[in-house]
Amino acid sequence: MIDIQEIKQLSSNPKLIEFAEFVISEAGDRNFPDYKKIDLMEIARLVSNIWVYDFRDGVSDGLLFHFSGTNVDEQYQMNVTGRRLEDLYNGEDKEELIKGNYHQVYLQKRVGYTRRNVAYKLLKSGERITHVENIMFPCSADDENIDFGLGYVEYGFSGVSVVNTYMLL
Repeated sequence: MIDIQEIKQLSSNPKLIEFAEFVISEAGDRNFPDYKKIDLMEIARLVSNIWVYDFRDGVSDGLLFHFSGTNVDEQYQMNVTGRRLEDLYNGEDKEELIKGNYHQVYLQKRVGYTRRNVAYKLLKSGERITHVENIMFPCSADDENIDFGLGYVEYGFSGVSVVNTYMLL
């Protein structure tokens, strides 16, 4: 499992770090945490910013939201649980985010991290540029095959100037 210091070198976001510390502790001595055994209510104050992708059928048919917190739903202006990210995401970085990062979390079995400014086309109000920082951990019931991706995201105002970052840790 990844060392929390590697994440702290990338982010100073206390909630993202708290989420990462929790997930790392849930993995224990395993390579990957087992999503089905994690009680997200232990970090209830962060749940609105958490999402889970179902990787049990791989990624060739897209990323199915298994769970989405209220802040994730608000960003998409709908409840996204049970829907595919590829059908919903309209940020200008769609290819790089989905295939270049999220799919790679599954395929390479590594933690994914992004920090970026993204222009979204919104259903109700046109376009909005948003600062996004997120992290996703691959999860496995058998500590070998990745079955879920457990992530945390924060959205903010676009006034933050960043070099868009998409990386695997």
